[in-house]
Amino acid sequence: MYMNIKKRLWFSILLIGAVLMATVVFVLHPGFFLRSKKIGNAIVFPGNNVAVQVELARTPYAWSKGLMFREALPEGGGMLFVFPSETKRSFWMKNTLIPLDMLFIGKDKEIVTIVRGAEPCKDLVCPSYASTADAMYVLEVNAGFVDMYGIQEGDVVEF
Repeated sequence: MYMNIKKRLWFSILLIGAVLMATVVFVLHPGFFLRSKKIGNAIVFPGNNVAVQVELARTPYAWSKGLMFREALPEGGGMLFVFPSETKRSFWMKNTLIPLDMLFIGKDKEIVTIVRGAEPCKDLVCPSYASTADAMYVLEVNAGFVDMYGIQEGDVVEF
């Protein structure tokens, strides 16, 4: 009986230690647990001779997480949110650390709304950025990308 209690005690100590270690790593480096998988898909802007390598956000969890807690986004990189249907979309920058341009894209792959330079928000209440027309996709890229490459509403993308 004494050995059984001793085994349980050691198991409890190890379990508590593992939970504490995971908590410390999450607090110090939240990106360790929150990284999105690199997919390597490209969004091409044929009229502007530029492409963006994107990570895909296709699930409700990925949609809600987005680029939160990222300290940087590689130049020429972005995140493409893929939704199952077309409707007006609204995004915010809660816990997003880098300024972004947002391109709302319709099911026909035409850019319907562009939000330039959406700023990070660490407040409790953050402003929302919405599409002016129905969108099925949203592409987030580094702020300044849209102006640098002359991308406009009405442009068509390929992916």
